[in-house]
Amino acid sequence: MRFASPSRAARSRPSEEVRSSRRGRLLPMPNQTADRQKIAVTVAIPSERRETLLSPFLALDRRIWLIALARMINTMGFSLVMPFIAMHLVAERGASGAAYGLIYLLSGLFSAVGQGVAGEASDRVGRRAVMVSGLALRAANMIAIGISVVLAAPIWVIGVLVVLNGFLRAQFEPAAGAAVTELSPPHLRVAAFGLQRIGVNLGWAVGPALGGLLSTHSYGAMFFVAAPITLVAILAVLPLGRARPERPEPRPKGRLSLSQIGAALREHRLFASYLVLVFWGSILTVQIFATLSVYASTHLGLDRADIGLVYTVNGMMVVLAQVPAVGLARRWGMRRSLVFGALLYALGYVLFARATGFGDLAVGMAVLTVGEVVFSPALSDTAATLGDPRRLGRAFGLFGLVQSLGLSLGPLVGGLAFDLLRGRPGDLWLGLAAGMILLGIAYSIFGRVTGAFDRMDTRPAH
Repeated sequence: MRFASPSRAARSRPSEEVRSSRRGRLLPMPNQTADRQKIAVTVAIPSERRETLLSPFLALDRRIWLIALARMINTMGFSLVMPFIAMHLVAERGASGAAYGLIYLLSGLFSAVGQGVAGEASDRVGRRAVMVSGLALRAANMIAIGISVVLAAPIWVIGVLVVLNGFLRAQFEPAAGAAVTELSPPHLRVAAFGLQRIGVNLGWAVGPALGGLLSTHSYGAMFFVAAPITLVAILAVLPLGRARPERPEPRPKGRLSLSQIGAALREHRLFASYLVLVFWGSILTVQIFATLSVYASTHLGLDRADIGLVYTVNGMMVVLAQVPAVGLARRWGMRRSLVFGALLYALGYVLFARATGFGDLAVGMAVLTVGEVVFSPALSDTAATLGDPRRLGRAFGLFGLVQSLGLSLGPLVGGLAFDLLRGRPGDLWLGLAAGMILLGIAYSIFGRVTGAFDRMDTRPAH
């Protein structure tokens, strides 16, 4: 902070202060009062001290809030029906676990491809166009799944539609990530992506609860509720405009080829190296879903209600802790946020390994979630900074593609490890904890050696 200094004339003239003989303190003469008032006004409390935890969120562009609202509505529509699809196929239609596992894997792989396609498309036709078309097509897909469920269509038909849903689900993310980056200054970017996570988790909090209530009637009918909810998200996206930078780069022309993407990654080697770490981290962090639920039921003897409450702890803590976590990330910077987040994931996994019941598991999830709310926004902010600023859609498309690949392969890796260590399931979580510690060290080394985080400004400009 800079303090205003008196004028040269004020510094050069002799002191006109007199000492009070009675109180023993310095008193300014009347002709100095104005100068002192000017200095007092200038020497104010720094803006960093005045701002509250909500200040960076309130300073965001209104359109960033609209994107978060669209995420919440879109997630609510998805989570209203899709978490129950496995139960329907296996328990009600008699599909094998392997069949559903194949559907899940293909859905994840198509989602990864969809991320790359949508990112490139958003650079070519605009962010809003990709988001709107993706939401509209996904709503139509929801209706098709609902019809197939009501009519008891063959399982392979439902499977194809679910895989297609994975591809369409991915259309929103890269365009939204690029738009958030373009609409937020660097020092508010962590808050912008943190707000997106709050929107997603609010959707997850409402959707499954509403789906559980509606499932007592007809599972197929639930899709006819989810489809219009998804369409409502379009209303939040429409006011965005083109969401392009003040000086937009010329849009790419011609056909997209893998050689173009390879050349882009070679040109931005830091970003390519970062994606390797993102892939590694995605495989490790996704274990809190499929692998944890299997561990909790088979090793700890928890029922579905208890396991659901553990995930409720995660969702509600994300909503409550994301705001203060953004404040920490802005003070620490991205390198420390990624390292700290990875280490808290590791501590949560250690607590899972030592758990003997619901309470221990919930505590471990709470610790892990604190790491998650710091770690996840930092991932997106780093992708925005290291990616090609001329092709943000491509950058977020590749970022999402790599994440989706990790999230798709993660359950397979976790399942194989669980089978291998079936007699020692605690060792699985200790191994995952070691992997997260190594990931944190890798992020620290990556930042120090490459200086990749030095360019990232997370503090407000003065």
